[in-house]
Amino acid sequence: MAEIADEDSSTGIDLICALCDNGGEIASCEGKCLRSFHATKDASEDCKTLGYTRNQFDAMKVFLCKNCEHERYQCFACHRLSSAKTDPPELFPCASASCGHFYHAKCVAQLLFPENEAKATEYTTRIINGAKFACPVHKCDVCKYGENKEVKELQFAVCRRCPKSYHRRCLPRKIVFDDVIENGVCLFQRAWDGLLPKNRILIYCLKHNIDPNLRTPLRDHIKFPDDPITKKSSNVNGLRRVKIRCLDDCLPVPSSSSKRPLGTSTCSSSINSIAKRKKEHLPGGTKHPSMQKSVMSVIPISTFPEVDINTATRIYDFAQKASSNITIEDVQKQLVVSSTYTSFMKNTDKVTLGKVERSVEAVKTAVHMLESGADIEEAKDVCSPYDLFQLAKWKNKLNIYLAPFLHGTRYTSYGRHFTKLDKLEKIVDKLQWYVQSGDMVNFCFGFCYLSLEL
Repeated sequence: MAEIADEDSSTGIDLICALCDNGGEIASCEGKCLRSFHATKDASEDCKTLGYTRNQFDAMKVFLCKNCEHERYQCFACHRLSSAKTDPPELFPCASASCGHFYHAKCVAQLLFPENEAKATEYTTRIINGAKFACPVHKCDVCKYGENKEVKELQFAVCRRCPKSYHRRCLPRKIVFDDVIENGVCLFQRAWDGLLPKNRILIYCLKHNIDPNLRTPLRDHIKFPDDPITKKSSNVNGLRRVKIRCLDDCLPVPSSSSKRPLGTSTCSSSINSIAKRKKEHLPGGTKHPSMQKSVMSVIPISTFPEVDINTATRIYDFAQKASSNITIEDVQKQLVVSSTYTSFMKNTDKVTLGKVERSVEAVKTAVHMLESGADIEEAKDVCSPYDLFQLAKWKNKLNIYLAPFLHGTRYTSYGRHFTKLDKLEKIVDKLQWYVQSGDMVNFCFGFCYLSLEL
């Protein structure tokens, strides 16, 4: 799980729980929603959490929230659940690399063009036909300009309940950072600094009422889809129980008056009728002697073994016992990575597939926008310079992370030496006459630069 006290906030991870808007021991969903949750029952005292036990969560290979698992998301405008995997989709994602919100085409078009119904209708059709969009979260609700992360007054304050953002300088006066008594009326705290990445402010805009006990709006804003109705099957550490069919399920049951030995079958009437049309008669009306064999060979003899319930139970118990003996620790011991790589693998687990997919899609969208004549500021709303830098950083991390698996656990200086390549080549050229078979030369010279005359 991820801890909130993380120094590497540059990865853009949501550091607070989407359910209670508080920090602590949180887990980041690896899907496209880009949210984090208190996943286990003991992760928080004042959050309803996702309800997993510690063992259930630790057994997950990939952590996906129910929305990402079933690809059914909430529209961030109307909060209704809809599918993102239908054709065409009912919901569409914001194109921004750092945004995990989904919208109905009509809902987001009305937010982007609130005073122009004709343009909103036209934009709805464009979104349904595949046009990308940056949602209203990426424009200040007052001045309508985007965010500049390098200038403090132009950094965003983002509402956690609806698609509304403000620059720090444009923040409404009643959105306060502490409880205030004004004209005999208590204004509850609505803004918190230092909780969101990128120096953003967490706020609840004036549209949402603050519950005096929770100190937040009511926490009923997240909706998860119900699990689809599927045929129940037992699952033991990833092994699915398979129904073993008996022979009686595969072959017709012969009547008591015409018992047949195991392995034979009776031809259907349709097969018999086809065979009759192919019969060849010898002179004098006698049938061809090989036809009787050909009719019986139409259906292959079944060799499927009959397994009684006791045998099936023993097989299941054996599989359960065998799988319980395999632990994650055993697997990790078999995949030991050379110690020369360990320092470079720190924090690589934070590069989730959902974030990478979002970022790559954002880059493609921004390039397409620029090629179509869009303004550079509009392209920045979708893919900022920070997002490009972050994508390059992830690529470098993944290259080093995968190096021991691509190159094997043998010694390699991939990603670790700082000496320039041309100097290394000269060193090798000099040393090759003196190095004997089995010798190993360490080319990791750190930050020092060689000044040898070679």
